[in-house]
Amino acid sequence: MAVILLNCVTLGMYQPCNDQRCTTTRCQVLENFDHFIFAFFAIEMIIKIVAMGLYGKYTYLDDSWNRLDCFIVLAG
Repeated sequence: MAVILLNCVTLGMYQPCNDQRCTTTRCQVLENFDHFIFAFFAIEMIIKIVAMGLYGKYTYLDDSWNRLDCFIVLAG
């Protein structure tokens, strides 16, 4: 939950019109947080796939919330 909240805060702080080149310290810090958040969610997904299995009954992709989570991580 804390990482989701951190993601919401960093998305709210991002200014796409002002940060086209990302040369400011604020933009670079937000970019580093974005990389950390992506890695965190990707690792979480991989751990759940290893623990539950990928495809079949009662596996990771059997749950529709996990399929949505997988789509969001892969799209990121």
